[in-house]
Amino acid sequence: MARYLDDLGIERLDTVIVTHPHSDHMGCMSRIIARYGACELVMPSVPESMIPETGSYERLMKELERQNIPLNAAKPGILIDTGGAGTLTLVAPVKDYEGLNDVSAVARYTFGEVSFLFTGDIEKEAEADILASGADISADVLKVPHHGSGSSSSRAFVQAVSPKYAVFSVMQENDYGHPHANIVDRYEAAGAQILRTDTDGSISFTTDGKTIDVYCANELSAAA
Repeated sequence: MARYLDDLGIERLDTVIVTHPHSDHMGCMSRIIARYGACELVMPSVPESMIPETGSYERLMKELERQNIPLNAAKPGILIDTGGAGTLTLVAPVKDYEGLNDVSAVARYTFGEVSFLFTGDIEKEAEADILASGADISADVLKVPHHGSGSSSSRAFVQAVSPKYAVFSVMQENDYGHPHANIVDRYEAAGAQILRTDTDGSISFTTDGKTIDVYCANELSAAA
């Protein structure tokens, strides 16, 4: 991530969104914050009983305190200032949940006629609540919920998003069997092009607000 930000010439981050405090989504965020700083960090508020007792969470909290960076709760309807580069809107978490996955912040980004939906690890309960809220979650590019787990991506949710690209963030030969074959089939049946980090490597998109270009690290390496 640091190499990618350096390649883009990024020296400081304006807003950092942590979808939820699980280590596979928070990772080494404390090191990213230490290196680049941030004007704010947005993350769902969770009760004390659900705060994870992990080193990655503790290090992140200490780094925020060290730099006096505000920690703001993710809530539906919050608009993130992009400096005129499109609109980033939070659509979840809609309510409180018993598990951290469903607490995930969900963000929809639009630029011109193109839209992206980032879903963290939401499962079917949170998906249903988002649909019931009436939020617009249609998107050209979807970061598939919960790594393609069978506990997410209900038929109603997939239909509402109707993505052109379904991106599965998964590790090679992971112990969870992600992504589940029936979920991949569900997105394919909905007309989405399937992209997977375990087979395609790092995946990035660029858009001018009308067209979308996709770059997969493994394809670029093969062509070099």
